[in-house]
Amino acid sequence: MIRSGAELRTAMAGGALLLLALTGCSDSEPASIPEPPAQGNVLDLAEVLTPAEEQEISSLIDERNASTDAARVAVLLVEDADGSIEDYARDVATSWGVGDDGADNGVLILADTGERELRVETADGVREQFSDGDAEDVVTDVLEPAFADEEYAEGLIEAVDQVYLYAEGGEPVPEPVDWVLFGSVAGVSTVVVGGIIGWVVAVSRRRRREADEEIRAAEQADPQLRLTEQQRNAYRSYRYGHRGDDAITNPAIWLPLYIANPALYSGGGGSGASGSSYNGGGGFTGGGASGSY
Repeated sequence: MIRSGAELRTAMAGGALLLLALTGCSDSEPASIPEPPAQGNVLDLAEVLTPAEEQEISSLIDERNASTDAARVAVLLVEDADGSIEDYARDVATSWGVGDDGADNGVLILADTGERELRVETADGVREQFSDGDAEDVVTDVLEPAFADEEYAEGLIEAVDQVYLYAEGGEPVPEPVDWVLFGSVAGVSTVVVGGIIGWVVAVSRRRRREADEEIRAAEQADPQLRLTEQQRNAYRSYRYGHRGDDAITNPAIWLPLYIANPALYSGGGGSGASGSSYNGGGGFTGGGASGSY
């Protein structure tokens, strides 16, 4: 049977559409989801944080995770989310398992530095205390101005603090502006904020030195004991969150426990808390808030 030219063109067009459907081609492909950081709760693919700032933010999250089950926060900075930042944040948070299994208490703070977009993605459980309106306040009042001024670490530190504050049932106390005293107060505030940040950094460094000294002492006592860099970082995180009398201060005793249960012995402590924010969490159905700077 000889087909007409019109029939052939119709058949070819139908075949092209079928091939397009089978191969899943589309105008744009979603951005790939990165692996969560091997250690810590911060992944800076945009490279806007110094290693010290990244460690400072991660240690702050470790500390808050050790003191409460109300939230589990993770931070991701990318250069291009390639599409809807809401969809990307939800996919990343779900893939990483941000939060505790069954608690739906995860929060992902995401920044796309290429598109200058921000997102605080919240799981269903944490939204009972940390509402979408609260998330919008964190984005507009904290993250947007800080990122606009390229004060990335400062903005993320304050945002993390506020997320945990809201999740535990509190809220930031608004301070009325007294324009008469604004000039002097601004100077004092700068000193105070700088002092707080300096104190956090000093505490983090001191606890890191203490953990390193314990590792060196254990390795000197047992030449066969050699921790990998990943294990060293996990021990530092564990010791940062465990300061009580029941804390394990000998890496030789800690190591087999860590190998058996990395989530429990890499940070955090009682009541199921863990330094890591990736504990099989879920419940990300679209809660949170977005913004730009």
